Amino acid sequence: MERNQLLTSAGDRPFHVDNSASDGFIPDAATARKLQEFYFETCVVTYRIFHRQTVEGWMEKFLKDRQLGKPIAQSIGNSRAAILLTIMAIATLRLEKVHGEMSTEDESLVLQRSDDLFCAGMKLTETEMGFPRLESAQARLIQVLYLLQTARMNKGWYTFGNAFHITLSLGMHRRRDQKRDFPFTSKRQNYITSECYKRTFWVAYIVDKYLSVVFGRPRLYQDGDIDQNFPDNINDEDMTPQGLCISDDPADCYIDALIFHAKIARIIGKVSREVYSVSDLSNQDRLEAAHRSSRELHEWHASLPPHLGTVKPSTLVPSFRRQAIALQLAYSHALIHTNRPFLLTGGGSENVIECISATQASLELVNRMAGDNTLLHSFWWTHYVIFCALAVVYVWEIQRTTRPTDEIDNQSVGKMFDLAEKCHGHLKRASTGLSQNKRYSIILDELRSEAQRCRMGNPPHPHQGGRPNGENNANTDTSLPFLQDFDMFGSAGVQEEIMPNILDSFLFSDWQIFDSSAIFPFPDPNSVSPTCFPACEGV
Repeated sequence: MERNQLLTSAGDRPFHVDNSASDGFIPDAATARKLQEFYFETCVVTYRIFHRQTVEGWMEKFLKDRQLGKPIAQSIGNSRAAILLTIMAIATLRLEKVHGEMSTEDESLVLQRSDDLFCAGMKLTETEMGFPRLESAQARLIQVLYLLQTARMNKGWYTFGNAFHITLSLGMHRRRDQKRDFPFTSKRQNYITSECYKRTFWVAYIVDKYLSVVFGRPRLYQDGDIDQNFPDNINDEDMTPQGLCISDDPADCYIDALIFHAKIARIIGKVSREVYSVSDLSNQDRLEAAHRSSRELHEWHASLPPHLGTVKPSTLVPSFRRQAIALQLAYSHALIHTNRPFLLTGGGSENVIECISATQASLELVNRMAGDNTLLHSFWWTHYVIFCALAVVYVWEIQRTTRPTDEIDNQSVGKMFDLAEKCHGHLKRASTGLSQNKRYSIILDELRSEAQRCRMGNPPHPHQGGRPNGENNANTDTSLPFLQDFDMFGSAGVQEEIMPNILDSFLFSDWQIFDSSAIFPFPDPNSVSPTCFPACEGV
């Protein structure tokens, strides 16, 4: 299928294409307002890009133009109309998912409706004229979020690249210069616009760090180039163009979660840069970097406001509950990301315990989330976190057989393995129509089979080489056969031969390749990567 798709969408689920000139897929006014409300009340968790009242004003102009038979972007412009269409697309998709599990056929019908809205918005941004504006960046960014929620990872990656360049061209990464009034030269500053600049930038920053981890690729935003402030802790209803308008009894702020998500994303980026560095660093250097980042993560967690940290999420109103759970999941994932390389390198026991504890916490959280569809489908990266946690459980079980340790007792590991089985089932049930999740499941099935064999008392096959206790320099080349030939999955004989050898010679960078294996399972034989080198003709 990939050979017949555009480069920017190769491997993604195709869009439903409606070539008619009709705009009948756009909902009526009452439904449009309902979808808009659902988006702000339920769909938005930490990615708070917009000022709600401003968007509601756009919607009224949009609906009036449609009622009068005018082009939908006539009064508000292409980028704002694209934002509204994508908001309705996301809300349409999520509104159905919160009602419970859907069959493949039902999901296809819902996706068809949301795709019609999304593709109409894409056409508007593709034909946008003139220099970029704030809404130009916001439109591309919310389109990225729709693409990620529908597991169209390749299209999401390239669309995010467009959004990234627009944010830089607008100077969103830089703090506003009071003397030059940058980036609001030639006109008086609007407080709402100023805050949306900051919100949009930091949401893009968060997405960048997570895309980097999921794809195993470098980060686009470089911290050394950024001096932008975090947005003010202020809710939308307390903002005016002139400034703050705070009530006598200020409520907890929804922007807190955005700020703390950006802060932990910065730590995740640091871990990717230092622990997973492609530089020729020793294990000890990486171990010290992991210890520093783990301390930063603990400090980050301790600094959370009560409603995002210490208060039990089940006691919170739904919007804050989703935010608290998102940050809990981000925290557990960050600890896994920081410490998992040391499961296989003979690293410190502290790192192993930290990784296993974070894995158990994330699986327990996912298991609780599975009973609430408004939570399970709230974050596009939930399935990736499940994948990471399950991989740690299975790798650790295999590793315990080859290199017994007393860091975690057998009873605790047994309970965690049972919990992993439940979460593996949740991931499989969430795989309907999403090729990325299906690939996650296939990869995990192979690890799980080997781990179960080890639990039954059958040791892995003898190692065929490798570097016991890890490697002194973490970027010597190794081969990962199961990443180079995705078709070999499902062959137990092949799996039993390669799995122990893979784990024995697993490098720090291999974890990142492993993460991205569900995105691009068929490496190009002419590409160059740490595990796949092109054949040299004539040598």
